[in-house]
Amino acid sequence: MPIKIQTKPFGEMQISEKQILHFPEGLMGFEEQKQFALIEENEETPFKWLQSLMDEELAFIVVQPELFLTDYDPKLSFSDLQALGLSPENKGFLLLIITIPSDKPEDMTANLQGPILVNPQNHLAAQYISRDESHQVRYKILQEQESMEKV
Repeated sequence: MPIKIQTKPFGEMQISEKQILHFPEGLMGFEEQKQFALIEENEETPFKWLQSLMDEELAFIVVQPELFLTDYDPKLSFSDLQALGLSPENKGFLLLIITIPSDKPEDMTANLQGPILVNPQNHLAAQYISRDESHQVRYKILQEQESMEKV
C-alpha cells in the first residue's frame, strides 16, 4: 500500500513500505530520527535520497560505495552485523552520505568514516564509525577518481 510523504527534494510523493528503513539509534547527530525512506530519483543517477519521515526538511544524498571504491571495507564487528540481523555471509549493503556544495558540485565528498549499513530483508539500518583510520570524513570523490585514473 503506497504511503504519501513530504520530501525535501521532491515535495509530496508516494513511497512503498519497502522503502522505509528503521534506524533504532537514529543517525549520528539526528538520534531522534528513527525512520527514513530510501528514494531513488531515477535509474540514471547513482545517487539516492535518505528522507526522514519525521522531518520533511531532513534528507541526505547517499550512494553505494562500490560505485567508486572497489576496496572499501569499514571493518564492522560481528556485533554490528548481529544488531541488524546480518552475518558475515549476509552483510546487507552499505550507503555513504554525500555532501555536494551547491556552488561547486565537483568538490562533492563522501563520508567514509560513518557508513550506513542496511539489512534489506528486515529494513533495519544503522550508521557506524569505521574502524579503519584511513577512511576520511570528507573523501573527495571526483578528485580521488581522477588521481587514480592517472596512476
